[in-house]
Amino acid sequence: MARIDGTGVDIRRLRYFLAVCDHGGFSRAAGAVGIAQPALTRQIQLLEQELGVTLFTRNGRSAAPSEAGQMLLSEARNHLNSLDMLVDRLRHRYAAGPMNLTLGICPTIAPLFLDPLQEAMRGVPGAPVLTVIEAYSGDLRSLMQAGRLDLALSYAPSDAEGLQVEPLLDERLVLVTRSPQVTGPVDLADLAGLKLILPGRLHELRRIIDAAFAAQGLAMTPALVLNSLAAVKAMLLHDGDAFATILPELGAAAEGEVRLWPIRDAGMVRTIALLQPAAQRHPLPEVLTDRIAARAAAIRAAMAPLPQDA
Repeated sequence: MARIDGTGVDIRRLRYFLAVCDHGGFSRAAGAVGIAQPALTRQIQLLEQELGVTLFTRNGRSAAPSEAGQMLLSEARNHLNSLDMLVDRLRHRYAAGPMNLTLGICPTIAPLFLDPLQEAMRGVPGAPVLTVIEAYSGDLRSLMQAGRLDLALSYAPSDAEGLQVEPLLDERLVLVTRSPQVTGPVDLADLAGLKLILPGRLHELRRIIDAAFAAQGLAMTPALVLNSLAAVKAMLLHDGDAFATILPELGAAAEGEVRLWPIRDAGMVRTIALLQPAAQRHPLPEVLTDRIAARAAAIRAAMAPLPQDA
């Protein structure tokens, strides 16, 4: 039976307790939850008074859970997550209006999914309202870790810790250039003579490329590192005889005289995936996941091999 005698604890204070555990101290936790440090310290003191135990061992700016705190930590998160999921299900089922979700999407994936997905859900009963954030894969990962994304259409990450990953389709990476040096399909070793523009190492595309080169025992240093797809396209179009880049086949927009050339290496493939936080507070609506899966199937069916010759 639920307690009605006032001997329970404030759930908000339990969330503050978890924040201090997660961030290893009161100062960092206060910044993460958006309250002043003295106020957070006072809330933890009140929680300790409610429970009658000391929850943290303080050491300078750091704070580690005490033995009692470790016991609370081992149980509290699961119970709070279960409560959050129950509240979300109630709101989704009985509250007026659709669920609001924030979708992150990579710039090279947006043209493949975004408009068709929104069109497919338009007017569908129970379809969620999507707020869209377009960013590179590494930035999407950071946003999801910060709790700002409910889902993302991105590269399947090489490190999936903290994520639920549902692969949707594979596509080859291709060389994009109008350089007269390139007249057909290339090997990785052929790319050494080109001035490549690539994203930084934070992004999954770069990690795939680096891993493929390393597997062949090849060294690769890009001529330029740019984390803007629009900037890369501008460089190729305005000084395309000098530069080249590597992009996913379907997401590479061939403009002007820019050509796409296959790269003969089995490792030069990206997987587009649906990502969710591992501790997702609510399941994604089937009306959304079904349409994402249907769009992925349509893309796979329409994929055609690139020409092998000029």
